[in-house]
Amino acid sequence: MNYLDQSYDLVVCGGGIGGVVTAVTAARKGLSVALVDNKAGLGGNACSEIGVSVDGATFFGYFANMREGGPVEEMKERFAAADPFFHNGQNSTTLLFWCEEAGVKVFCEWNLHGIEKEGRRLTHVLGSQGGTERNFRFAAKQFVDATGDATVAALAGCAFMSGREAKETFGEILAPDKADSGIMGASLLYRASEKKVPSTFVRPEWAYEYKSNDDLPHRLTMYKGAVDCGFWWIEYAGDHDDPIGEYEHIRKELLKCVYGVWAFLKNDPERKMEYWALDRVSVSPAKRESRRVVGDVVVTERDIVERTPFPDAVSYAGWNIDIHVPGGFKSRLKPNIHAFFPWVFPIPLRSLYAKDMDNLWIVGRDMSVSHVALGATRLQATIGAMGHAVGCAAATAQARGTSPRETAKAHIGEVQQAILKDGSFIPGVRNTDPADRAPKARITASSDQPLAFTRGPDFLPIGQGRALSFPLVGGRLDRVVLPLRNPGAKAVPLRLFFSACLHPNHFTDRGSLAETTILLAPGLHETPWSLQVSGLPDGLYAIGVVPQEAGAVVDWMQSATEPYGCYTGLLDPERYFFPKKDTPENLYAVEKTILVAAEGEDARWVRQKKGRLLQLGRKIDRSQVPLPFVAL
Repeated sequence: MNYLDQSYDLVVCGGGIGGVVTAVTAARKGLSVALVDNKAGLGGNACSEIGVSVDGATFFGYFANMREGGPVEEMKERFAAADPFFHNGQNSTTLLFWCEEAGVKVFCEWNLHGIEKEGRRLTHVLGSQGGTERNFRFAAKQFVDATGDATVAALAGCAFMSGREAKETFGEILAPDKADSGIMGASLLYRASEKKVPSTFVRPEWAYEYKSNDDLPHRLTMYKGAVDCGFWWIEYAGDHDDPIGEYEHIRKELLKCVYGVWAFLKNDPERKMEYWALDRVSVSPAKRESRRVVGDVVVTERDIVERTPFPDAVSYAGWNIDIHVPGGFKSRLKPNIHAFFPWVFPIPLRSLYAKDMDNLWIVGRDMSVSHVALGATRLQATIGAMGHAVGCAAATAQARGTSPRETAKAHIGEVQQAILKDGSFIPGVRNTDPADRAPKARITASSDQPLAFTRGPDFLPIGQGRALSFPLVGGRLDRVVLPLRNPGAKAVPLRLFFSACLHPNHFTDRGSLAETTILLAPGLHETPWSLQVSGLPDGLYAIGVVPQEAGAVVDWMQSATEPYGCYTGLLDPERYFFPKKDTPENLYAVEKTILVAAEGEDARWVRQKKGRLLQLGRKIDRSQVPLPFVAL
């Protein structure tokens, strides 16, 4: 069979979320685009067959309002319209016709065989399409490696990383002391539902047998009742941490685990799953990690916790540093850690191309990132935002005749403004487009609502400290009243503070704008505080209460309302550790949540989530974290 030659401005290899968004963005900006993918359905881990949900920086509401926006939000709206219960079974069809609508030429079931290059430039990618039994040879001015496995970059001889770097490599506290080959594995998901009639399930002879929670330590005990979708921890990277070479072995091992786990759950009398049955088990594992291409910048843990203000920032991430244990379900250690950091961090364009080639962009988990930082950048909505950035950058490079490196250096402002124009967000980058009328618009409202709290029937324990943040306009705060209760028999000293918040997750009693100490007598008291602070810029501020005696019990009246833009946080210094301090020898075995922050920054205060945005039609429970009451 001879190769059929195809020529485009841009060829995107890999049809996951990042590849699709890249292709759609570039096509909308006038480039001729081909999207090639080795699966029958587009979407990568979010394809209809695998069904991983598209999550990103908002992290179930922990980072308030941090939706990716732009084409990623458009894509998610299309998903919701086709599949309102978020079973992720319609994603591939939705993506296919989204590409068609944008003018992208899609080649599914296309396996990459090789590449051709001239010096530092790719000229062609070659492969075959299973369904049509045709070989294709794609030529392009620019290419995108969105394969996840960095297949194009590896074939082109680009430098890449794999495994876990040592602490000293990038100065990362979450990295192991010594480098090794350990990686995060692939997961195999299933879906189940409750039926109208009971059924039985007999474990297949080839499936693993689990007789108790101890057979899968730290895993089966996560979920007590019936579960309709599982499980991210049914995860494996192979006997030799080679998710590419051991792919078929990994798939079979994961299938053995899935059916063994289901047999355990289904036949556990405490779970009452007589009416539950399997609907679907994926046959394709959802990968997390393999090769990571080296760009001009490698994003590391330090960039995350210090929120490095990259001049070429084009995107951002906010999912916690979610690192999974090497060995997956075969490991006896806890399956992962969640290292929380204070706020979202930017992603530079220099991490989204291969340093060794002059026309190869990188999108996805194969970006230029350390193993530790990959724990926060590998989420699909985040990858989609990267794809939007690269689509805009490729259009600029095409118009200017520049390489990715030259584009990131000389034309980054143009790229950033194109990204903002499409509705995406870049931390620290403002819209300066003179043709955009929005910054000059005057906003009026037919009515307004003052920021107000109403007293509720219950009280919230202050513990070691509690704070409430709220938006403030008008430049001054004269007085607050806090309903506080001392249920004890003696007076309790309290320190009150008023401080500015850098972001909704930032509560600090360091560098406060005002503070005072009061003695709270037993009983309920309307506690007034005359601050008389003026000259304040509009923004987010916090009022906090910190007991000055160990073990003191003080309550703060709960608000019956939840004004928009208000958040509550707790002081919990024993729960976290900081850079350049002693860390546990095995981070995967720690019992407590980890929060990392730049040295000197206050990370002792942590915002409580108001409610997780649950899927599958469940309602949001906003009573989980009520707000304290304060009268301004």
